[in-house]
Amino acid sequence: MSEVLLVGDIHAMDRPPASVHDSYMDDLIEMLLWINTYAADRDIPAIVWAGDIFNHKQPGRTSHALVLRMIEVVQDAKRLGIELLIVVGNHDISNDVLESVTEKQPLGVLLASGARELNGWHETLPIFGVPWQQRWLHEDTPMEAFDRWRSAGGVDEGGDYAQVDLTHALTVTHAPIYPPVDAAKQLFELVPTTGPHGLGEAMGHMGFLYYGHIHEDHGIWEDDGVTYANMGALSRGSLHEYNVERSIKVAVWADGEDGTELGFREVAVPHKPASEVFKLEAAQISKSEKLSLDRFLNDVGSSTLDISSTGAVIEHIKTMDVTERVKKTAITILEEVEK
Repeated sequence: MSEVLLVGDIHAMDRPPASVHDSYMDDLIEMLLWINTYAADRDIPAIVWAGDIFNHKQPGRTSHALVLRMIEVVQDAKRLGIELLIVVGNHDISNDVLESVTEKQPLGVLLASGARELNGWHETLPIFGVPWQQRWLHEDTPMEAFDRWRSAGGVDEGGDYAQVDLTHALTVTHAPIYPPVDAAKQLFELVPTTGPHGLGEAMGHMGFLYYGHIHEDHGIWEDDGVTYANMGALSRGSLHEYNVERSIKVAVWADGEDGTELGFREVAVPHKPASEVFKLEAAQISKSEKLSLDRFLNDVGSSTLDISSTGAVIEHIKTMDVTERVKKTAITILEEVEK
């Protein structure tokens, strides 16, 4: 039986996003180590990180210290007997050039320290990696990216998986994919899952696909013969409603051998509640002040004022129904201009 544990976007970074507490990176490392142990305890031989391991595309914005912390996670997996595989994401490369990973990107250091890139078929496991594609949205790209999948060609002619039962095989990729029911609501372009240029056609209408890049939790869904899964990003760096409400999960995929159930299953990862991750109180104050400021600007624009003096404007501001902080800021600016 082959099982693989699948992890969404990590986005390791030195400086935590403005909306989260300083423990951002500590929390990520703790979850990654927990995932390693979970896999080892259940004899799962491999973990796949589905792209965007580091947050910044510019190599100079990732410190040596941060790379060392991520190397410790790689070495922990190796110590536990887990093979750590990585599919390259768009944040892991420069200018969409895949070769930049080994030439100058911090991800290249992780690959040199014991992790392995999954690009094409694995030698012994029925899993296939497709890195971020520079031209994902070109109609020919899905067919080209999955050419070796359809032909079930292994890494080399004599590989164990030169011929693969694609109904019991898994692809891991990093791509802008959404379930059809939600795709029409998106303002950005997506890789189609149906049609002559869709992923279903590219995969021969069979098999399983786990994808990174999308931070929301899409769960497990099917379309055009392919079963998809996305448990969302491991990181919660942005203060979106879905990040506040969602639980952190990974997925385990099984090939169905030895009587096990074929397909994906969700695994909850122990994590802090949103109130301990995000600066929710500060965010609420900021939101209230923005609404107050918008109302202030609207009122000023619709009022008839005696603008012969700054003092008249200040007196009007004092009577407005906005927060004291907005009033004080506006008055201070006017008084500075008057000097």
